[in-house]
Amino acid sequence: MGILTRLKSALFPSQAPATIGLYGPPNAGKTTLANQIASDWADIAVGDASEVPHETQRAQRVDGVEIEREERRVTIDVVDTPGVATEVDHAAFREHGLSEADAQERARGATRGIGESMRVLREEVGGVIYVLDSTADPRAQVNDMLLGIADDQGLPLVLVANKTDHADADPAAVADAFPTREVVPVSGLTGENSDALYDAIADRFG
Repeated sequence: MGILTRLKSALFPSQAPATIGLYGPPNAGKTTLANQIASDWADIAVGDASEVPHETQRAQRVDGVEIEREERRVTIDVVDTPGVATEVDHAAFREHGLSEADAQERARGATRGIGESMRVLREEVGGVIYVLDSTADPRAQVNDMLLGIADDQGLPLVLVANKTDHADADPAAVADAFPTREVVPVSGLTGENSDALYDAIADRFG
């Protein structure tokens, strides 16, 4: 290592990437949003999205996603976590065309996924992107629970009102439900308002 390299390392020490977990209820669009972030900045996908609840049953991640915003730069490890719910009813999967056996197995996998999400939240992440479906009622017990855990752990957080590309999207309802938090309305599917999301990520996690 040369003198100039050693001097630069001493003056500007590199920081380990922050591990940022995408959290929220099932079908809020976490995987779609994670894919948007990873593809925009690392040209890679995190996982497969589905309209069937609890498609993601294990945490999946892309490391070293470097986001640049004007003179700011932040490197994060993006972790897409299974959706968290206070209960899992296998009958909900039957409505999506799954057989009884497949619905039972999906419910068991969903329960395991919820456990993994909670472990990752308590043990691994250094920040949270909390994703809510702006077409759904945000006043669910699970949202208060997860946001409360993040606050108790002192985790920086970006609150996202997702799916703004839908005609019935109402990001204002999300803002009304959480008046003390800044809400970033986005569409993980189309990339609408992604600049505001990346500004918020740089501000919170940089």
